[in-house]
Amino acid sequence: MSSFPDWSRTGLGQSLIAAEQGALSKFLPALKGDIAVQYGYAGTSSLLETSNIEHKFILLACENTEADIFPSESFGELQALYIDAGSTLPFFSSSVDLCLLPHMLDFSDNPHQLLRESKDILVSGGHLVILGFNPYSLWGMRKFFSRKNAPWNSHNYSVYKVRDWLSLLDFHISGGMMLYYSPPIRNQQLREKFVFMENAGDRWWPMLGSVYLLIAQKRDAGMTVIDLGANIRQGAFLNVAEPVAKRSVKYRSINS
Repeated sequence: MSSFPDWSRTGLGQSLIAAEQGALSKFLPALKGDIAVQYGYAGTSSLLETSNIEHKFILLACENTEADIFPSESFGELQALYIDAGSTLPFFSSSVDLCLLPHMLDFSDNPHQLLRESKDILVSGGHLVILGFNPYSLWGMRKFFSRKNAPWNSHNYSVYKVRDWLSLLDFHISGGMMLYYSPPIRNQQLREKFVFMENAGDRWWPMLGSVYLLIAQKRDAGMTVIDLGANIRQGAFLNVAEPVAKRSVKYRSINS
């Protein structure tokens, strides 16, 4: 059974990641702060390149933190840490300005707990960015044929359900979009014949994108919520804090 990181390195997987990077580039530059964290699976790519935040961390969830999963991988300016899969996020409360979860809800055994932990490490006014597979799409329909391998063995949640979860945690949805309207075709030449669907998707079937991108802002009682759609060019956001790794969490630096 292939894993999501294995699949993400295939032609189709790389095509999707490129689309996600393009979508994130529309939002990340406007999100300000000191600390940005991406939490993903060991073997997946960094998606924080277009963020202007100075200090960036990538947490790589894996079963064995002692293994050299990526001995030759370079994350550039990012500081990479391997952590035990299922561990709590290794940052103190109110210490992170931006937390990016690329498809972590799709494969998490406890997505509600992951969202609660993400809220806990965010500063007041900090942003949570979520990428997830849309079950109401051509990719969602693909799961009816086989769920043996990734990414078809994921637990996909509708954007409406995720919005409800975030609302219960007092997040404010400040931005987002749907992306990748083409069908999940492995053959690159055949896949290129469906490029027209990308150009028409936002206009003709906006809710049928294969992936949703949601940006939510942590709000505390009495704070003024800033709408991302109206202020994306101004970049006027609340920023504070400095993260400190929790000593109780087992982790290993990728450079150690």
